[in-house]
Amino acid sequence: MTTISVRDLLLIRKGLVFVDGPKAARDEAAGFPLVRAAALNLSDLGYVLSSRLMERMARMRTPELAALERSLRTTLAAHVGGDRKHEPLFASFPDGIPSDTFDLWVKKVLAHFLQGEGQPCLFCRRIGTTHVLAPCAHVVCDRCFDGAKYTACPVCEHRVDRLSPFFRPSAAQSRGLPKERVTFKLLDLGEGVLAEARALFVSLCERKQAMSPTDVTALTTIVRELRDRVIAWLPAKIPVKENVARVFGTLLTEARADEQPAVLAAARGHIGTATDVLRMIAVLSGADASLQGETTVKSVTREVAPSRWWGRIAQILGAAPPRPKAQTFWVSIQTRRFKVAKLGRPMRRALFTILEGFHEESLIEDMLRHRSYWVWVGEFLHPHEHAKRFPKVARAFTVVRKKAPDGTPAPPFQGFNAKVDATARAGDAEAMARLLRARPGELARRFDHALRVAGRDRGAIDGVVAAFVEASTAFSTPVLLTLGSLLPTRVAKAGTRIFFPKGATAGGFSMPDERPVLPQRVVTAAVSAVEAELLRRFGAKPKVQDVVIDDALRHVIVPFNERTASRSAVALPRGSSVHVPDGKLVRLFLHWCEPESRGYDTDVDLSVGFYDAAWEHVGVCSFYQLKCATKAGDVLAVSGGDLRNAPFPDGATELVDVHRDVALRAGVRYAVMIVNAYSGMPFSQLERAFAGVMLRDDAGGAHFDPRTVELKFDLQGENGIYLPLVLDLEASTLHWVDTYSQGEIAWNTAKRSTAAVRRICPETIAYFGSGVRATMEGLAILHAAARADRVIFRAERAEAPATVIERAPGEDARAFLGRLRSRDGATPIPALDPSSLRGPLLAVLHRGDIELPEKSACYALFRERSPVTLAASDLLS
Repeated sequence: MTTISVRDLLLIRKGLVFVDGPKAARDEAAGFPLVRAAALNLSDLGYVLSSRLMERMARMRTPELAALERSLRTTLAAHVGGDRKHEPLFASFPDGIPSDTFDLWVKKVLAHFLQGEGQPCLFCRRIGTTHVLAPCAHVVCDRCFDGAKYTACPVCEHRVDRLSPFFRPSAAQSRGLPKERVTFKLLDLGEGVLAEARALFVSLCERKQAMSPTDVTALTTIVRELRDRVIAWLPAKIPVKENVARVFGTLLTEARADEQPAVLAAARGHIGTATDVLRMIAVLSGADASLQGETTVKSVTREVAPSRWWGRIAQILGAAPPRPKAQTFWVSIQTRRFKVAKLGRPMRRALFTILEGFHEESLIEDMLRHRSYWVWVGEFLHPHEHAKRFPKVARAFTVVRKKAPDGTPAPPFQGFNAKVDATARAGDAEAMARLLRARPGELARRFDHALRVAGRDRGAIDGVVAAFVEASTAFSTPVLLTLGSLLPTRVAKAGTRIFFPKGATAGGFSMPDERPVLPQRVVTAAVSAVEAELLRRFGAKPKVQDVVIDDALRHVIVPFNERTASRSAVALPRGSSVHVPDGKLVRLFLHWCEPESRGYDTDVDLSVGFYDAAWEHVGVCSFYQLKCATKAGDVLAVSGGDLRNAPFPDGATELVDVHRDVALRAGVRYAVMIVNAYSGMPFSQLERAFAGVMLRDDAGGAHFDPRTVELKFDLQGENGIYLPLVLDLEASTLHWVDTYSQGEIAWNTAKRSTAAVRRICPETIAYFGSGVRATMEGLAILHAAARADRVIFRAERAEAPATVIERAPGEDARAFLGRLRSRDGATPIPALDPSSLRGPLLAVLHRGDIELPEKSACYALFRERSPVTLAASDLLS
């Protein structure tokens, strides 16, 4: 992954541009004509400059302005994927795509086996029309395969030397920007890099749940660049211990040996368990702080004989049989260890001092949670060399290793979780609740389990509920919000239970809901306590006169399990859905590039599977069916062709256009985007790999238009099948699934993915549609009920009026919350007038397309021109 600077980070996340140095004298200033030229270049990427930014840029010297424009363009182009060459196999896409994929395949097979150099063309019988392409050595006829329509070898679909006479110039190579209605994103003048970096750093440190890979990159970027300066910015508490490890582990990595004691001294106040120490060692060693296991990818090369089918084809054609060829397979192995960094004696003593300060039972129990890691790391710490000075640490390692250095077996140890499990097995819910009171987080997570252990014993149930209500003030805000949405669904059986285990990528699995339902009175009491605590916490935040909320956020899930979220240009949480405007062509794209140092071809395929309302397979657009059409010839989708390698540095791009109206008329309800690793290295080993969605008005012009990129996301992990999204054509809705399926080691196709699609997609859509997860609208309403005098709701559809609800005199937060949810007392207004807003205010928006009063706090899923100051997770702090 390419490293970025703090300035680039603030540009991407907040749209801020920082102009350094004094203003140039009038006769040396670049002036507005040059600034307008720079603005025009940036508009090609979908960005527009604010008036005050343009004014400041006009006072720069010309060389400085040129350097700034190049830097902005480079960073923003990379952010939306516009910094790469995007050429599909068929240069005239979406026009000129063969309708009969089988006929094209037959021509390719015949050319591969039978077409000889200098011989008449097999198909047209002309002489002198064939060309040998390098390096694949296939012989192709420029009459039968139009070189103006191809960007790679027509036979093997590999990138080749384009200087061959076979390739002729085409109008497609000079495509300009398409004619589009573009909503530009605003770039504004930043006041101070350090001030903005500090605000972002503090907000990331104060997060109360695990962060997404994008946010992890942001945090480590700030720490690496600003180093020990961030120590003074640290908040009093960092709730997520992984972030403690990332901050201090990164600082230790960047620090000199004489600077490390100061870093460890600052870390002491934020380290409370042995796992915190282990996480810090992991980050210092270049491993991940989540301790979810390290994945090692190994390649295995062996000779693979061609299938008997291909041999039979060669025999029928009278050609030489295909020779065995070397095939490389990639196998991922997950281990609970990492390459430990060199730990000098002073560092080891400092770490032992921290561990020795913990209560011995807690120390042992915590180390047993990650036993495999501690056994491995202990080989480098040598704890028993310091047994006299650090006896508790030595005894803990004896238990973890199950034996002392002399081979004596370790004494038995029963930790907290073992004791809780014992009470559950004994059916003693009250004893279970008494134990869990000591650890409120565990009580919150096991509340449902404890109620099931209680069964129908009313006294035991009341005891568990009482413990839950009493401990609710100690639950974390994300846990409270999750319980507030989950518990109301437990009064009835769920269709399917879905789990998203911890890991590098999301690979959720499902099972029938076999749990007994919970009594309504229990759920009511628990939810009442949860909402009361949430309102109390949010009420302690600064009061605001107005809150603006977009109704479209009722379909956007509050982020959860963000560790597995794909890196993306838009932070759309898994399970969310967004409206796709009518009349827009949906163009899906996939781009990948092989590492420069590896000599392996990699074939990644972009496909679209079509399904009816019952999730029965209707059709596919893929490398083996370039056009998906009805019997009447109406085209549902068309592919830009299959490229089978992506050599460094340009890589390869595949495109698919989906014609929603045609598909809907053909009985299609769902169109599923599928990315398959067909052969070669896994996604994680590629130089780069990303995919996404463009919403186009014009199918012509440049194949890739950065201005129209609605979603762009990275491919990651070692799985063979990736299901990013589902288009519900009937509802004009895009469901963000963001889920991987293991698939095969190689040769994954859309057809082989059908079973995974039919299971994962409907289950995921139904799961998130059941209300089991909190939404951004629901979170915003809780803030509004606790903090605001007036709440303005913007309707999902632009033509619908907005509504306003005022807090009544003396109305408490609970009563106001009920009215906001039911819209009781809502007054419609024809349009939202920004000048009528009373600020500073809180805005929680689907699209940041309104002007806000100064110093307002704003979250926007799609940043446009509103100044975005909050991420979704900031609303949980």
